[in-house]
Amino acid sequence: MNVRLVKPDEMTEAATLADSIFRDGEQVSMAAGFPYLFSAVTSSSFGAYGEDGRMTAFMGLLPSAVRIGASELNVFSVGAVCTAPEARGHGVAGQLLDAVKDQVAESDGDLILVSGTRSLYTRAGCREFGTIRRYTLTPEMAPALREAANEAAQAGVSDGGTSSQTGADASACAASQAAAGASRGTDAAGPLRCREWTRSDLPALAKLASSREVAFEQSQWDLAMLIDAQAYARCVKLGHRVYVAERGGVPAAFLVAALPGGLRPKMTPFAIEWAGEPSAVAALLAHALETAAPEKLDVLASRHDAGLAALLQKHAPHADERILGTVYVPDAASLFHRLKPYLAALQPEKAALLEAGTGAAERGIRLSYPGLDDLELDADAWIALLFDGPFLLPGEEAGADANAAPVLPEGTPAQWREALTDLFPVPFPSTSGLNYI
Repeated sequence: MNVRLVKPDEMTEAATLADSIFRDGEQVSMAAGFPYLFSAVTSSSFGAYGEDGRMTAFMGLLPSAVRIGASELNVFSVGAVCTAPEARGHGVAGQLLDAVKDQVAESDGDLILVSGTRSLYTRAGCREFGTIRRYTLTPEMAPALREAANEAAQAGVSDGGTSSQTGADASACAASQAAAGASRGTDAAGPLRCREWTRSDLPALAKLASSREVAFEQSQWDLAMLIDAQAYARCVKLGHRVYVAERGGVPAAFLVAALPGGLRPKMTPFAIEWAGEPSAVAALLAHALETAAPEKLDVLASRHDAGLAALLQKHAPHADERILGTVYVPDAASLFHRLKPYLAALQPEKAALLEAGTGAAERGIRLSYPGLDDLELDADAWIALLFDGPFLLPGEEAGADANAAPVLPEGTPAQWREALTDLFPVPFPSTSGLNYI
């Protein structure tokens, strides 16, 4: 079996194989749902080929950038993994994953995101990670949610900020929106109007998306392409609806929702992605509930969505769960250094004192801090420190049975826990949003 990068002229064959495994007669081709993954230009995918040269297995690999505050991570997403029935049981998928790891290492990748959780990935060091909160909304909740959004906006709780912004970033966003309103001769502090988007909204939506503190990087082209592709939505037989909330003619937020269309859905409708003022996003959720009238609408909020989560918390039942998929860290120390700008902006004094090097364990890390013995963490413990811990809104405290953040191995000295508090866990964008692979 020959495992290698898929050549540009072989992408059609790869999509055909993926369609035979993942699609039925009602769904569009995987090539349409994942245009970047099956692109001869952007994809770094691998295939396995038999002696006759025919592709018998495929593992999609797509590079992207994730912004976490002042840090930018090189991230690679793995998906559309499939093997022809006659080639199964011979370890081909494992060989593909090894090739993917080598490719990511050569490309200076910081993280590998895998949409699956099966043993193929966990045996190879991929781990479930992070905590998100799933809120389940119903149309009956819309009036109360809209009222809460209006009250929050009037009280200035979220005006001018985005659902993942605080401090200077939020102020800059407010100033930008005010300037945009002034240039159009409109009142940027006027009442909120919710509507479906038009293509002319794209530049404003891209600006809102780029103002998020924690997100996948998305250009205007990316945003348009990913909205149209409907990657995750089409996998579960839903379709995108895009809504805009504007104030004084200036978009204050947008929402991409996966809602029922002409097919029988495989899962509950859900909010795919959003950006903008938390109160305006909440108003858009109420608008979607009232106009599209799904029986339920799930919203998966991350830690950095605290403004929106605080509004939903009062009105919707919720449950905490893992981020979709698994993560693999090729080089722990390299990732630490890539995160240093984010950590430095968060806690300048602590971040300046905290250093890291390669650990004794495979893919582990050694942390150093003045006055403390070095702390060795293996790959699993490093992932847990980075992303795990209870989902707490501002002002909430962990219960007596909850793990206190940061998450560290049992027996870690209290001084180390204190040194790492307020630095970890690190926020991370949803893996089930527009950039889902």
